[in-house]
Amino acid sequence: MAKNMTGVSSVLDLLPHGMGLRVELDTNETYYLKSGWMGRWDGIYGLACGYESYGDEYYAGHITWFEDPSRIAIMNSHVKLAVPWEEPETETTKEMLEAERKAVNE
Repeated sequence: MAKNMTGVSSVLDLLPHGMGLRVELDTNETYYLKSGWMGRWDGIYGLACGYESYGDEYYAGHITWFEDPSRIAIMNSHVKLAVPWEEPETETTKEMLEAERKAVNE
């Protein structure tokens, strides 16, 4: 169940804007936003540098890293979880994030 707008906004107020933001949606998708994102009463605005789909019974999900960050607006009504995330700088960091995600899902 998605959190209400007030709950998400109050959580966003506590998060450091100087770090990346990982936002999990009620659609089983996750977006990775670069530092400098902005939380408003209606949503989260920023530059998405990656996207993750968890897939379904027919398709195994994976992380797609964007070559160039894209502007994105995520409505609070669809946010399940928003947490700080350190932006990857190397291919090794990306592999570490994938290994951490797999460990959490096991």
